[in-house]
Amino acid sequence: MNVADFAIDPQMLMRLALTMIVIVAVTIARRIAVHRLTPGETVLTPQKRRQIFYVRTGFNTVLALGVLLIWLGLLQNLLLSLTAVTVALVVATKELLMCISGFALRTGANSFSVGDWIRVDGIRGEVTDFNLLSTSMLELGASNGALNYTGHRIVLPNSIFLTRPVRNERVLRHFVLHSFDIVVDPVAEAAPVLDWLDRYCQARFASFEGEARRLSASIDRKLGVDLPGPEPVVSLHTTDSAKLAFRVTLFCPHVRAEDLQRDITCALLERLSALANKEPSRTTAVRQPA
Repeated sequence: MNVADFAIDPQMLMRLALTMIVIVAVTIARRIAVHRLTPGETVLTPQKRRQIFYVRTGFNTVLALGVLLIWLGLLQNLLLSLTAVTVALVVATKELLMCISGFALRTGANSFSVGDWIRVDGIRGEVTDFNLLSTSMLELGASNGALNYTGHRIVLPNSIFLTRPVRNERVLRHFVLHSFDIVVDPVAEAAPVLDWLDRYCQARFASFEGEARRLSASIDRKLGVDLPGPEPVVSLHTTDSAKLAFRVTLFCPHVRAEDLQRDITCALLERLSALANKEPSRTTAVRQPA
């Protein structure tokens, strides 16, 4: 047996060396770029996460193109002999191809981007990153209108977008339609209380009314429908336990939603407490609608 049979082609060695150099160089450059974007920061804003995503995507694209150019000559020589292998791989990598197809669908439909809040298959979160195979999210509370992060990071295969609808909650940008119930024991005269609550909500709405009306009109034109709002909507219904539920729906900045809910709830309870001075005291409770 000739020792030369075990010799490695010099061109192959050169390609391997160039590939390693490109991988190391791009990896180091990517880490430096990300570090400069977040010098010592532990909590990232949505804008920072979006910038980091674009930087990583750019470096990954450069890396892929560089490796492809290095091995392109060898790949061309192998294409004709890979037909049967390709068919087998298609069968064996069905899920992988579905993930790539899901990425193509997301890109073509522009259904969401980094920083958007989406809900898919019962999972709700803020998109932090996506690539050919998967989409990463920071989980939000699953209930409608929940604004807090749960602290969990979720990675979804892109194939899910082929079979499940995607709901993008950031069509309203930094505003949300926030609904909540204030459940109390029955009162003798509910209509005056309902009227007072409506006036109180209108007063709180006045502080951001101009921006809310402009955004609501813009969304109506974009979607071609007349969405609820932007004025607050106050209604009254009963629960299964024979209590009264005052439902408030606000079109408000999402950063103020919880403060507005707390303020309106406390104001209503104080109002009912004042009215109860002339009646037997009643017990009140507040819950978030399911």
